[in-house]
Amino acid sequence: MEKTYLPRLQELKKLAANLPRTRFMALARIDALIRMNMGWEALQLDRNLPEHPFKMAYDLVDRAIGDLEEAGKIAFCDGGLTLDHDPREQAMEEEHHDLFQSLWVQFDAEQYKERIKRYDDRLRFNHLDKGFFDGMRVVDMGCGHGNFDHAILNAGAKEVVGVDYGEESISYAREAAERLNVPEGKLRFILSTVYDVPEDSGSFDAAVQNGVFHHLDDEDRAYREMHRLLKPGGVAWIYTEGEGSIARDLFHVSVQILSDVPAKLVQSHLAHLGMSINKRYHLGDGLKAVYRACSWDNITGRLSEIGFGEFKRLIGGFDTDLDVTDADPYAREKFGEADIRLLATKVR
Repeated sequence: MEKTYLPRLQELKKLAANLPRTRFMALARIDALIRMNMGWEALQLDRNLPEHPFKMAYDLVDRAIGDLEEAGKIAFCDGGLTLDHDPREQAMEEEHHDLFQSLWVQFDAEQYKERIKRYDDRLRFNHLDKGFFDGMRVVDMGCGHGNFDHAILNAGAKEVVGVDYGEESISYAREAAERLNVPEGKLRFILSTVYDVPEDSGSFDAAVQNGVFHHLDDEDRAYREMHRLLKPGGVAWIYTEGEGSIARDLFHVSVQILSDVPAKLVQSHLAHLGMSINKRYHLGDGLKAVYRACSWDNITGRLSEIGFGEFKRLIGGFDTDLDVTDADPYAREKFGEADIRLLATKVR
């Protein structure tokens, strides 16, 4: 069945572009897109949809168009308060630098522990929680605030080195490690770009890229740096966005519609609405971050050229992860290539 919602998404994009670039109308855009994307998230978890998911996605986009049309009708309420800056004037990686720093530092101490537990579980779902990382030296490339690194230590790693170019993210990660009483020498954080990590070649047994490189200008350069850092036979945990999912189609256009809206306005509005911290992170990312989605064949082909092989597909394991299962008759239509999580080995 044809993705009939895609042309309708372009109509939504055109409608949004014709609204005044004011705070009033920016918030109207944000609200319409929250309802559209979260409406789809609720549907994608349902394994017994009453209609084809493309039709249901079309209806959500249609409703978003109606929301913006209604907002336009009350433009007389608009006080003309303009947005303070235009993110389109920033380079993509510069904008992501600001975006993700502001997202990572929102979690309090208990919420941070909950996120560590989530990664403990994700490793367990893939049978990587006991023994797999024993004695390994691991580099996490794009570690954010470092929650995954604690899970890797819990799974037996000897040492984890987290790398991120966000000053506030690294500061938060160091404070969290101190708060959790991580033994000295077990966890270290480096403020650096993932393109040029200040560590010796072949000095790590394992590497992690957990949903970071698909935001970069030059993904393959970062993968080549990962390859350099690994020992021969070293393994890499890789998570990248799979193409073709309804969720990615909706978020992709949402990012374009909000490209002129500062990320801080999006986040402050989500907080004002009283959303949970996890949803504020999820929507702050989904509505503002640019993703470069790909297929399984594309990512494994590129990794093969760099020198990786022995690819093993992993799962997310949570209901909100895009995993294709036989239990959902519309899984392929909903998820396309699905979330691409894999283990790869440095073979040459």
